[in-house]
Amino acid sequence: MTRPIPIGVSNFEKLRTGNYYYVDKSLLIADVVRSGAEVILLSRPRRFGKTINLSMLHCFFDNAVDNAELFKGLAVTECSDVWAHRGQYPTVFLTFKDLKFDTYDSCHRTLARQMARLFLHHEQVIEQAEPRGIDRKLVTDIIAGNAHTSDLQDALTLLTMLLHRATNRKVMVLIDEYDTPIHAGHHHGYYDEVVGFMHNLLSGALKDNHHLEKGILTGILRIAKESIFSGLNNMDVHTLLDEPFAEHFGFTTREVDRVLIDAGIPDRGEEIRNWYNGYRFGKETMYNPWSMMKLAANPQMPCRPYWVNTSDNQLTKDLIIEKKAIPTRELETLLRGETVHKVLETSQVLGDLDPDMVWSMLTFSGYLKPQTAEIISGDYHCELAVPNMEVRNFYDKTVRSWVRQQAGPGGLTPLIEALVAQDIDQLEKLFSDLVKGVLSFHDTAGNEPERVYQAFLLGMLVELRGTYRVQSNREAGYGRFDVLLAPDDKRKTGFIFEFKRIQSQTPEETLAEAMKQIKDRDYAAELREAGIGNIRAIAVAVDGKQTHLASEVLTG
Repeated sequence: MTRPIPIGVSNFEKLRTGNYYYVDKSLLIADVVRSGAEVILLSRPRRFGKTINLSMLHCFFDNAVDNAELFKGLAVTECSDVWAHRGQYPTVFLTFKDLKFDTYDSCHRTLARQMARLFLHHEQVIEQAEPRGIDRKLVTDIIAGNAHTSDLQDALTLLTMLLHRATNRKVMVLIDEYDTPIHAGHHHGYYDEVVGFMHNLLSGALKDNHHLEKGILTGILRIAKESIFSGLNNMDVHTLLDEPFAEHFGFTTREVDRVLIDAGIPDRGEEIRNWYNGYRFGKETMYNPWSMMKLAANPQMPCRPYWVNTSDNQLTKDLIIEKKAIPTRELETLLRGETVHKVLETSQVLGDLDPDMVWSMLTFSGYLKPQTAEIISGDYHCELAVPNMEVRNFYDKTVRSWVRQQAGPGGLTPLIEALVAQDIDQLEKLFSDLVKGVLSFHDTAGNEPERVYQAFLLGMLVELRGTYRVQSNREAGYGRFDVLLAPDDKRKTGFIFEFKRIQSQTPEETLAEAMKQIKDRDYAAELREAGIGNIRAIAVAVDGKQTHLASEVLTG
């Protein structure tokens, strides 16, 4: 790259004047101008370009400064009908992306400071409006940081009125990451307070405000109308399930091809696709822009989980581990690379996350992708999958962390050591002890408890990634094995696990049936084809929390 990579640069003016590398997203402006909606909400995952895009809109519409030079060479300059709107509106820009506080008091005080700085930024134009009486007092109190909560909630409405009066032009209102303080409130226990504040702040500014030209909001989720946007009928909502605006957040395949050429690594396309591609916005297949820019800044480095290591994953981890919001069987299905069918809710009420809401939240946050989406009777019916290797890495680490916690002080090391050493008696004892301490009867009940054990074992075997290839439910020989461990070092032993539920048979008979299935269906075929000469079959019979193991060497 001959230009600096804009890692962490979210100010459009700084990006353009600093000659940073830029993937042109200026046609977002055209879609905003041509949209008939007065208020537009665009929801996308974190770090997919929302802040830089709203900063770009600010630079384009704002009538305070002539920013024409910033757009030189960008696609929007070819749209004469859109270009006519440049620099024509007083523009209010607020970003809430850093409002992540432990208490509502801290959040409220920071919001008050942000509003004070916003009024100071527009102070000269406000003075041209000659505010009097109560309006003058409100302006003074807001700037001084002395405004009451009710006055702060009315601040945006007041500001748009004063800017409109002073310039005789209606106002553009841009609000970035509007839902960040709501996520923090949900996590730290002040959800009701922050939702109440945001409802009054946003509804006043965006609903029936004749001083408003357009309002553009971005966020991760669409918080349900009942809690935030009550009565806001002039708003168009575009989630990642919708086609409008789809290509403006994240990188398209065409854009990534250009990035790879500019970074000097066009030959790494397939590897990078597996790691950072896979998101689906409308009909567009998109790449994660944060991870792509991190890689472009260090093009000789291997692919790494850049995005999941910087995003706030705590709520997602809590949903998976603490609340067990994803049933074990469905989590295991996702980790196998398969899909689960769900009907997604496009409006979220974080204060009361029911199971259906959880799937929607994971999808809109970027931790699942709608591989297919079909509207049936007004609802989105989707086949959901893990989007790529980077997000798969997050799930692996989350499951591994959970299993480690449950394993206690000794951790999983003794169990893994027993497996690698092929000490089957010790493996059976340690596995049985861990199962008894971790799995509830609910987890192991039902018609297919062996699937739960299989998912649990996969969580433990994630520890071996890097030295073993861990697979499950793959075709091999004449059927599907449950779990396979293929060593990277072909001199080491490969393992095949087969689980069977104990029903009318004895544990010994069930183990014999599982072992016979491994042999008859030739599950070892994949290991042999990979050049692995030492293969051990392990049969596991399960009954509630009781487990029994048997083992045979298939080749020597």
